[in-house]
Amino acid sequence: MALAAALAAPRADAQEWPARTIKIVTPLAAGGAADIVGRTVGDVLSANLKQTVIIDNRPGGGGTLAAAMVATAEPDGTTLLLGSAAALTIGAVLNKNMPYDPIVDLAPLTLAVELPICLVVSQSFPANNIAELVAYAKANPGKLSFGSSGPNTTHHLAGELLKIAAGIDIVHVPYRGGNPAMTDLLAGQIPLLFATLSTAIPYIDSGKVKVLGLAEAKRSHARPDVPTIGETIKGYAMPSSWLGFLAPGKIQPALAQKISTALTIAIKNPSVTKSLESSGFEVATNTPAEFATILKNGIDRYRKITADAGIQPQ
Repeated sequence: MALAAALAAPRADAQEWPARTIKIVTPLAAGGAADIVGRTVGDVLSANLKQTVIIDNRPGGGGTLAAAMVATAEPDGTTLLLGSAAALTIGAVLNKNMPYDPIVDLAPLTLAVELPICLVVSQSFPANNIAELVAYAKANPGKLSFGSSGPNTTHHLAGELLKIAAGIDIVHVPYRGGNPAMTDLLAGQIPLLFATLSTAIPYIDSGKVKVLGLAEAKRSHARPDVPTIGETIKGYAMPSSWLGFLAPGKIQPALAQKISTALTIAIKNPSVTKSLESSGFEVATNTPAEFATILKNGIDRYRKITADAGIQPQ
C-alpha cells in the first residue's frame, strides 16, 4: 500500500513544469539590485511560459533567510532563489550557524548578472592610479582608511585583499550599506571606498570621484577603459560578484536544466538585457554545471582570503 501511494503521489518533472505560479525569492528589499533583476527577468519569464511569476523579497540574515527558505522548499521548480555571491560564498565561510549548505541544499541554475566592484577615491586624493595609491599608502602607513558597505561584505574583503597583496596598512571603516559610505566619501570623511560599479558610475561620470581600478580579474563591459587592480598588483583578483538563480538542492536534473534554459532565454531577451545593462548590471548566463563550479570556487577563494586576513567565522 505504501508503494502504491508513493507511485500515485504527484511528482513535478520537466514535462509538467510550470504547472502553477512560480515564486522568485530575493534576499534584498524592494528596490534593491536583486529585486530589480528578479522583476525584470520575471516579467519576460512569465510572458514566455504563460504562467504567473511573483517576487518574494525576504531580506535579513545577510541573505540566509531567503536562501534557507528556498533550500527547504519543495523541489518542484515553483520556488526559486535569486541569490547573491556574498550570501552564498562569504556566508558559507564566515557564518558558523548557516541553516543550509549552499553546495548541497541549493542547485545552481544560471547566473543572471555580474556586479563589478571598483575602488574609488575623492577628487582631492593625491593619487590617480593604483601604483600612486600604493606608494602614498606606504609613505603614510596606518593613516588611510577605506569604506565598505559593511563588515565581511565583498567590498570589505576587497580592501583586505588589497592590504595583503600590496603590503599596505589601511584601516577599514564599515558602513550600513553603500549609499552612506558614498556620502561620506563625497563629504571627505573617508579617502577610499570599495563600491559596486553600478552605484559609483553616476559619481564617476559627474567627476565627483575618481575610479582607480576594478577588483575582479577582468575589465568591465560597461567601463572597459578602467583597469583592474590586478594589472598593477600581481595576484590581486576578487571572485566575481553576481546574482544568480538557484533551486532547492533535491530538484531533478532534467527539471533543473529545463528551468535553466527558460531563465537563460528570458535573461537574453533584448529588452531584458538592455534594461539591466542600462542600470549598470552586466548580463551573464551559464549552465548549471558552470554555475556550480563558480559557486564552489568562490567559497574556496573566500576561505583563503579570510584566513589570510585573520577574519574568523562567527
